Amino acid sequence: MDTLLMIKERYSQLTAAEKRIADYVLDSGEEILEKSAQEVSQEIGSSSASLVRFSRKLGYDGFSQFKQKLSVAYAFHADNESYYEEVSDAETPLSIKNKLKVRINHMVETTNASLLDEAVMSVVSCLDKVDVIFVFGIGASSIVAQDIFQKFSRIGKQVYFIQDTHLFLSSLSIQKNQAAFIGISMKGETKEVVELARAIKSLKVPMVAITSNEKSTLGQLSDYVLHSISGEDYQMRTAATMSLMAQLYVVDILFYMYVSEHFEQSYQNLQKTSQAIKQLGQEPSS
Repeated sequence: MDTLLMIKERYSQLTAAEKRIADYVLDSGEEILEKSAQEVSQEIGSSSASLVRFSRKLGYDGFSQFKQKLSVAYAFHADNESYYEEVSDAETPLSIKNKLKVRINHMVETTNASLLDEAVMSVVSCLDKVDVIFVFGIGASSIVAQDIFQKFSRIGKQVYFIQDTHLFLSSLSIQKNQAAFIGISMKGETKEVVELARAIKSLKVPMVAITSNEKSTLGQLSDYVLHSISGEDYQMRTAATMSLMAQLYVVDILFYMYVSEHFEQSYQNLQKTSQAIKQLGQEPSS
């Protein structure tokens, strides 16, 4: 995973002391690669132990490995700098493909690092205990909600995807004792999703958030958070491409884990739904 972008993605989760170290790393550029832990700690007014703890929080063994990965990140950005720029008026099919390849690969690495295995398994266990799943998202996130509906319905799970919030809440309130709610919002602050989550919270229905920010309003309201990280400081505003792909990627991980935990039943249901679909368009036998 790109160390520079990892620091930026996790910056809001750092302590004040860790933010001072992060600020120094981001501001000093490649100069930090030539400095020892003692030199860096002296300039920051911290300790070598703090640098080690900071490095380990990012997943590295220590400050030396952190600097090695940082060196790779600087080299990567130098070679691929143009791939992180917005779409221009001078693109070719090849340049678009290269930009998306770099961004998608980084999104996958970033999400893999942020999406905790324990969180995935907890959500699988939660969904296993309920009879029906209610999913909701607005805009691009509604595509993700629809994807959940399509995937889990095919393996025999009852899923409701209703975009009218009044009808959604009415249906959920009737089945609240056997239902779970999945709310989808990249930043966790989408007005309609948050309002719905607040109402559902009062019904004591287990809630799952698919969001990039566990400290967001949606994240705080939810019982479980599945991190979907775009891996970028900005989004391609023309389509919010990476945000959508990150959410769909998280759904795939959740779905395949659920299928793995219920393999025989899921496989049989997939066969049934596949054969039923094949009947569409076939001429009736005489």
